[in-house]
Amino acid sequence: MNKLLTLLCLSLALSACSRTEKRLEAHVFVSDSVCAHTPVLNQGRTSTCWAYASASLLESDWLAGHPGDTVRLSPMYMVRQKYLNQFDAYYYSCGREEIRNGGLGHSFLRVLEEDGVLPLEAYRGRQPGSKRHDHGALLKQLKKLAGEAVKHRDLPGYRERAVALLDEQMGAVPDSFLYRGRSYTARSFADSLHFKAQDYVQLTSFTHHPFHTSFILEVPDNWEHQSYYNLPLDELEQVVRRALSVGKTVAWHGDVSEDTFGSRQGMALWPQHPVTQEMRQHEFERFLTTDDHMMHLVGTAHDEAGHFYYLLKNSYGRYGAYAGMLYMSEDYFRAKTVSVLLRK
Repeated sequence: MNKLLTLLCLSLALSACSRTEKRLEAHVFVSDSVCAHTPVLNQGRTSTCWAYASASLLESDWLAGHPGDTVRLSPMYMVRQKYLNQFDAYYYSCGREEIRNGGLGHSFLRVLEEDGVLPLEAYRGRQPGSKRHDHGALLKQLKKLAGEAVKHRDLPGYRERAVALLDEQMGAVPDSFLYRGRSYTARSFADSLHFKAQDYVQLTSFTHHPFHTSFILEVPDNWEHQSYYNLPLDELEQVVRRALSVGKTVAWHGDVSEDTFGSRQGMALWPQHPVTQEMRQHEFERFLTTDDHMMHLVGTAHDEAGHFYYLLKNSYGRYGAYAGMLYMSEDYFRAKTVSVLLRK
């Protein structure tokens, strides 16, 4: 399958689950280490993986500091607030910015700082009776309202209508809620968890900017134009492995449009070895490495031949050979990772 067709399939299905996958050679995997993590959720027919991966990262960070005490965060609350941020950006840019599903880890952290966070049980992000998330019609209506706001130069009036639309389609945000016998708001609940955006770092590895400096990563989902710290590929992988070795998980961001990424088979393999910095850059500059997806990297494993793999938690529900988990080869990680997010 060529790259263009793959991307078209992804955009139509809003999930790599539905695209054609190459039949990958079966392997027997043995876990080396698996960090504490929460169960898999399903993002449905939305491109909101960034919120699910980021929520899962913070949930694991909570577990690492509070063993046995599970907290589940609401990805869809973060998505809802991000839509409003994009509504504002669309207005002030006179329509040059987009309103879309996509985002990255910093989109989650921005909402955390500005609007707090809700537990999953307080906000599911869909109306009662809805079986899955689907934001296709919602986004069209939001874009229409944003266009009208620009046309009539009336942000407050049309933003109020946007909030009403989100209430209708995703459910209203509670002014307060009970959690473990205490009353919270989104702000006070976030404060009680002590998560801070400045405690997290986004890393990448590309040669068109100097190493060991920060730059604005040039990918579509970086609509907020945030900076990433640039490391040589070997150093980036060392940071990730070191984090996992001490029980710290990582949010992974990268390309899943390759036919060797098999969510159904629960594997992501890369046919070339070794993967060099130059090879990786070549794929990125030819737009063959794109920012398709985010997942949560929670452990490491090896196959029957002793080859190293990363273990990732996906957000397609309990789907595929490993019930929503996926084994990614070291070569795939080196070739197709766009960035990572982790606690400092």
